Amino acid sequence: MVVVFLDELVDEPAVKAVIPLLTNQVIEATCAQRNKRRKITIVEVQVKMVQRLCAVNRWLSCQKEIDNMLASLENARAEDTVNLWQL
Repeated sequence: MVVVFLDELVDEPAVKAVIPLLTNQVIEATCAQRNKRRKITIVEVQVKMVQRLCAVNRWLSCQKEIDNMLASLENARAEDTVNLWQL
């Protein structure tokens, strides 16, 4: 698991360097078999923090990728909720 520190993201190229790491975390969380809901929540918090930092600083080039990550996490959470009700 990669921990993103917001004070290290001082410019847009730094955010672009973190995007692939966050994407890998999203993939791991959505494909998890155990503690899937907890992993999704942890990754979602990190992605939202980066999204807000980009919005505050008006770094818009990474916004589409971040939105896709959040959509993927929301879909995985919805699937997990549906699977819980099927038990």
